[in-house]
Amino acid sequence: MYDKRHFDWDKLPPLTSPRRMLGLKGVALGLINLPPGQGYTFTHSHREQEEVYMVLEGEGILLVDGEELPLGSGDMVRVDPESKRALNNNGRVPLRIICAGGVPAGYPKHPEARYLIDDGRPDYDDVPPWCANDPEVAANNARLKKRYPASLAKRAAAPRKP
Repeated sequence: MYDKRHFDWDKLPPLTSPRRMLGLKGVALGLINLPPGQGYTFTHSHREQEEVYMVLEGEGILLVDGEELPLGSGDMVRVDPESKRALNNNGRVPLRIICAGGVPAGYPKHPEARYLIDDGRPDYDDVPPWCANDPEVAANNARLKKRYPASLAKRAAAPRKP
């Protein structure tokens, strides 16, 4: 059995999870499509999931634990679960990346999780250099940080996967 879907990268938002469209059960995938000049406004890490970023097109920066790694078409980078990371497109064309990760047993913890592995930990106070000193980013990250406990409570109240 298989599932096949077509994704038009020219129409994808900055982050797409093909989990439900492909019926994924053991491979966590994210389709990242960052327009020129756009990037993450905070870092994130994971409890258990290591990730591999595969650059299909474009140029950018992957920030890993404060180190800026230049990215270009054909590059692949593995990141430890606990490492804080963020992406930025500093090129002239969309930065298109497939992010893949192994799924430890027992994930997703919640059946309605957007992603197959729901162990991400955002750090809204860890602002990447490309967003430093931007008051709009600071205000938005503060709003997200304030909402985060409610999001965690909602997850905790949801039925858990058997």
